[in-house]
Amino acid sequence: NVKELHSLIDFAYFNPALSSASGTSQWTEGNPFSGVQSYPYWSSTTYSSYTGGAWNVNLFDGHVYYGYEKTYTYYVWPVRAGK
Repeated sequence: NVKELHSLIDFAYFNPALSSASGTSQWTEGNPFSGVQSYPYWSSTTYSSYTGGAWNVNLFDGHVYYGYEKTYTYYVWPVRAGK
């Protein structure tokens, strides 16, 4: 959901707004994720005022945006269920 996706953001960095696994430097390929793009990522959270839209998080700067048409093409962040 949008809260989980936004929890990955580190506003100390941009392009992408992610830190390394240690939290002491900016993310680099493979630490801890691979293939990260500095573009918007969809969340699974529908925008309540307009159900044709959803929330997304832009990994370039970490900002959250709402109400974008669900038909737009953005990235997705795959996740797996916890144990």
